[in-house]
Amino acid sequence: MRIGVDLDDVIAVCAVPYLRRFAQEYKVELPDEKEIGWHLLREMDTHVSAEERDRFRIKLYDGTFFSELDIYKDCPAVLERLVQKGHEIFFVTARAERRRMITETWLREKRILDYAKAVHLKPVGDFRPEYPRGRYDPAGSADYKVRLAKELELDAFCEDDTVISRTLARAGVRVFLFDQPWNRDVSGERITRVVGWTDLAEKLGV
Repeated sequence: MRIGVDLDDVIAVCAVPYLRRFAQEYKVELPDEKEIGWHLLREMDTHVSAEERDRFRIKLYDGTFFSELDIYKDCPAVLERLVQKGHEIFFVTARAERRRMITETWLREKRILDYAKAVHLKPVGDFRPEYPRGRYDPAGSADYKVRLAKELELDAFCEDDTVISRTLARAGVRVFLFDQPWNRDVSGERITRVVGWTDLAEKLGV
């Protein structure tokens, strides 16, 4: 198969360190680590405005944040087995194209860059004019990933985002939804929930 693989919270552990930094910055209490996730940011309106959250994210992302992320434990071994079995892997992230160097450097340091046929980041200028600049736009990211899935003729996609997963599935792409606290309400035709990389390997027979 030709498989698209998201980076953040599929390959890279992203939400937990992000929320920890956020909580530290704004003196917010977080729940047990297993329940930390992007869904908590929606509950922060009374503490931190959307505009302030945007400023925080941009400042964090413009720093060393992406270079410091951990990789999910079994990811490298499973990617290696997938490639050995003849599957073609494409890393597809909604990170901005200007973050290519820090992204590819991290992938190289984690020794998984060579498993991918290509690394795709969101192109410069690919944004919806009506959406606040600097704010994460799941619908815009979903459109970008669906477009790329069609161009690359992907058979499946490894994803964690709720909007992106549903949009890919509606477009006819099989989705392996990596289980996270923020996507527990997602289900449907062409969506298969996986509890990490080992579970994915079992479902794909590698």
